[in-house]
Order: sequence, then C-alpha cells, then structure tokens
Amino acid sequence: MNARREAIFALSLWQTQGTFPTQALAGSPVYGNALELVGAVLRHLSSLNWIVKQCVQRMPTGELYIALLVGAAQLLYLPKMAEHAAIAETVEAAKQISKSAGAFVNAVLRRIQREKQSLLAALAEQPEELQRNIPRALWKRWVETFGIEAARTIATAIEQPPRTMLQPLPPFVFPETFERHPDSTTAVLLPNGQRVEATEGFNEGSWVVQDIATQTAVEWLEVEPGLNVLDACAAPGGKTAQIAARMAGQGRLVANEPAPTRRARLLDTLKRCRMESFVKIEAKDATSASWPQMDRILLDVPCSNTGVLGRRPDARWGWNRDKMKALLVTQQALLDQAAKSLAPGGILVYSTCSIEPEEDHLQIEAFLSRHPGWTCTKEHLTLPTPWHDGAFCAQLRFEK
Repeated sequence: MNARREAIFALSLWQTQGTFPTQALAGSPVYGNALELVGAVLRHLSSLNWIVKQCVQRMPTGELYIALLVGAAQLLYLPKMAEHAAIAETVEAAKQISKSAGAFVNAVLRRIQREKQSLLAALAEQPEELQRNIPRALWKRWVETFGIEAARTIATAIEQPPRTMLQPLPPFVFPETFERHPDSTTAVLLPNGQRVEATEGFNEGSWVVQDIATQTAVEWLEVEPGLNVLDACAAPGGKTAQIAARMAGQGRLVANEPAPTRRARLLDTLKRCRMESFVKIEAKDATSASWPQMDRILLDVPCSNTGVLGRRPDARWGWNRDKMKALLVTQQALLDQAAKSLAPGGILVYSTCSIEPEEDHLQIEAFLSRHPGWTCTKEHLTLPTPWHDGAFCAQLRFEK
C-alpha cells in the first residue's frame, strides 16, 4: 500500500472534517510511514503552503493540494527519503485523484526539487510566524506573553515531537537496559522507532505512557491508601492507573469520562493494568454532576493543547480565540462543580496541557476570588522543550 496515498487521505479528512490523523490512519498497514508524512506536513504547513504557492499559477484545492504538500514535505523536510522515490511515489498516489493529477504533481515537485535552495532562501525572508509554522494570532500572543526569545524557544521545541515517556506502576521497575529520562528517577524513554505495544511490560500493564510535564498532577494529588478519590476527566487513563497503583487496592477511586470513545480508551487502559475491578467508571457531565465528598479530586480539564503542539501538530492550526473562550467557560464550570464535592482538608489538583495564562494561573486566580476558604498551595507552568511537553498544574486546598 502507498504510504503517500494514505497520508493524503488522512490529511484530507483532517482538512474537511477535523478527523484526527491518527484516527484516520488507525489500522493502516503503513501506519508508521504515513504518520511520518502527515506529521511533516502539519509541522511545516504554512512554509509548505507558501512554497507550493510560488510554483503554481493557481493554487489547487482538495486532494490535489494535499498531494503537493505531501510531496514538498518529503523534498524539503524529510532528508532521509530519496528524492526520486518521494516524487515517483507521490505521483503514483496522485494518479488516483484524476488522470491529469499525476502529471501536474510531477511537474510541480520537480520544480521544487530544482529550485529548492532559492525557494528556502526566499522563505527565510518571510514573516517569522510563517517560517516557524505558528498561526499568526498564536505567535503574537506568545511574543506578548513570554517575550520574543522565549516564543522562539517554544517554536523550536515543537518542531519535532518529544520522546515518548513511560512511567512505571509500582512495584514494577524498568530494567537497566532502558534509557532513563534525564529529568526523572523512575521513568524511561521509549526507544526510537519502537511501538508502545511491543515494549516489555505492556501486556502485563506494568507501566503507562505519561509525559513528565503532566506527572506533577499525580504527585501533587498526594494520594494514599484508604482515601476517596475522584478523577473527574479521566481518559485516556494514564493518571487514573497511577492513582490506583498508589492506593494499593484500599479506598475508593471514581474515574469519570462522559465521551463514549474516550471512556472506551479509559477502560482499555485500566484492563491492561489489571485495575478495572478497583476503579469505578462513571459517565457524568462533570460541569453539572455531583459526587459524595471526596478527599482528593483530579481535574485534568479540556484545554487548547498549546503545550502539546509538538506531539499534536494538527492542534496548532485549529487554535483560535473563540475556541479558547469557550474552553475557559467549560474549565470554570468544571472547577466550580468539583469544588462542591471536596471534603474539608482535601486537595483538588487542576491541570492543563496549555501554556496560555487565561487557562492556567488566571483561571485559578478567578476561582479563588469566587471561593472563600480555598487556597492555592502551589502552581507550576512547564514550557515545552525537546524532552517534554508543556503543562500547567495547581494544587488547591479547601479548609472550611
């Protein structure tokens, strides 16, 4: 099967229907190769769009446009791929679009191949956000929030996905043959090119995939055996499994996830980790649901995902202020509702995969202004690096 054809298909679904590329490619026999192509296009989308535009009289649309992006991405940003093979395979994939598509794609890609250096030199003269493949509004916000140098550091960090990190579930300890994460005493890095499912301990449920940036949320929950704990937005279940492991079968753990597809992923994780019998899964709308008094609540809220744009390159192109404003309303509702179920002396941990102030510390400041008797004992923003994602975490305590 032609990986270029699969990549064109996945990107077309993403463009027209918003389908996650990983979802569109699920089950494909060329999943890895196609996903590499898709990732290259999404990480360099504005640059690729600009370069293709220089090489055509009129920009094509639909799958023909996508085919040009896939071909150009190989020539410009995937140097390990032989150029002649990249062009030939992309042309073959384009032939399935129409009779004339193959010849058109061949002509454009060969021009990009011939003029590569001059095209890249001209690209270097374009606005910085275009070169760095960040939407203009998001780039402007990062410059205003963090300063130009920090914004550049963030953009550089998300040019490639960070390594996948595996977090052991006690009492499992990774063998010494695994590469340790430089910022963790327990976690290891998934070997490059290796599938998660093929890694030692996967079938036994000995570990979960958990980036170090989001590990703080579990640690700050300060879980002990015998407590009543709620994971209010639990899918895909990595944090839930770690909480369950720390509870050692004692106490009560409720994992809530209203979305059916995400709830299925949560259940799969808990089954793999042999924890489904201990964890009670519920499917409530956490913006309005109530629970019995809990000693600990984890609130890992829906967010704009700007901390994980290296791992999810598609998310940057869906970002806009209106979407973030809607998320802010949801986050506020989740916080206010969860607060009603926390017992005095308890801990609520609020976490996001966003680096935007409105979703992070400003959201916490607004919550504290509405809720006397609550304090924020600690909070931390982690910006993305080549080693890990970006994330925010705050530990809230209720004393009255």
